Amino acid sequence: MDLKEIVKESHSCSEVARKIGYKYTNGMIIKKVRNLIKNENCDYSHFIKNGKQKVYERIERRCLVCNKKFTVKKDHPRAKRTCSRSCSNVYFRSGTDNGNWKDEVYRTTCFLYHKKECVCCDEKNVIDVHHLDGDNTNSKPENLIPLCPTHHRYWHSKYRNMVKQQILNYIENWKLCHKK
Repeated sequence: MDLKEIVKESHSCSEVARKIGYKYTNGMIIKKVRNLIKNENCDYSHFIKNGKQKVYERIERRCLVCNKKFTVKKDHPRAKRTCSRSCSNVYFRSGTDNGNWKDEVYRTTCFLYHKKECVCCDEKNVIDVHHLDGDNTNSKPENLIPLCPTHHRYWHSKYRNMVKQQILNYIENWKLCHKK
């Protein structure tokens, strides 16, 4: 593809720079690209609008947190979903859109059927829930074991043998007591 076609299909000097092989753009690279475009007599008038570069048309959107109106670039791949940093923190640091979000229904299920204490040491303040079969989607009560962080870490380390029998005994006793 020649430079005239690249410029015609692009919205900005930055986009042209990426298409011709620059891995990043900065002021010096943009200047080089502009000079290259001018030297090749390419039409780049679609880049300019009121003396500024036109990349994307602006549209109005409502904030997903506070419902306030704000403007964003239409069809931009990284268009904002919230109106401010504060709303962004609320939206992205909680709920399903957070990369660290976990559906913790299994914790509720575990503590409905088991005491909220470590089965190895009786710790009551900080309790993890271990999935015995390793399947995080299996939230059956017999698969959920309350463990303190230390004993949970033991299970997932070379020290598993120090807690394994105690955990297996606990679950066997629990099953005997909760037969249907």
